[in-house]
Amino acid sequence: MRKITAILILFISVITTAQSFEIAGGLGTGAFYFIEEVDNSVNTTYESPASLYFDLKYNFKDRIDGIKLRVQSTSVNIDGQDYQTGVALDGNVETFTTLLMYERLRSDKVFNIGYQMGMGLTQQEFIRQKNSNIQPLEEKFMSVTFGGLYSIRLHEKLRLNLETAIFWTDPINTFRGSKNWQTAGEDISFLAQLGVSYNFK
Repeated sequence: MRKITAILILFISVITTAQSFEIAGGLGTGAFYFIEEVDNSVNTTYESPASLYFDLKYNFKDRIDGIKLRVQSTSVNIDGQDYQTGVALDGNVETFTTLLMYERLRSDKVFNIGYQMGMGLTQQEFIRQKNSNIQPLEEKFMSVTFGGLYSIRLHEKLRLNLETAIFWTDPINTFRGSKNWQTAGEDISFLAQLGVSYNFK
């Protein structure tokens, strides 16, 4: 937590002296925990996925790229059986992720395309059974993301943004072998998010 606070303070101090910065927010959906969904040997279904994000972005002077700090929340209902234990599941998975990202656009036009990528820390709460006394599983792990950005200028300072991205949770555990894999753990999700951004100059 101290590291996150220090990064926030540093990022805000840089932005206050920057020539240009943006705030943005949006929401979306997608295909969460995609590998588990397509694996026929895993009897688990993820339903009603939703995501919400907020960005604070610093634009480099006289350039078309920048860095941004993103906080992102995702929620998805889970039904089926646990991957390893076979225990019945009827709950939900909620994550809160803080990401440091790099964004690059093709140019500064009315319609713009580009890409963004980053990494950060995810806090996850896995509720296995709703309305029960079973304690939720809480974990922290690294996450990475990479995706495309499609943007339309609505006003001199206001833009409408569509993002499509791969969100990879706990990549380190992915490479530790299948014996260490777990339900709603290390996996890839596909996100589609629509939002708006406002540029302060």
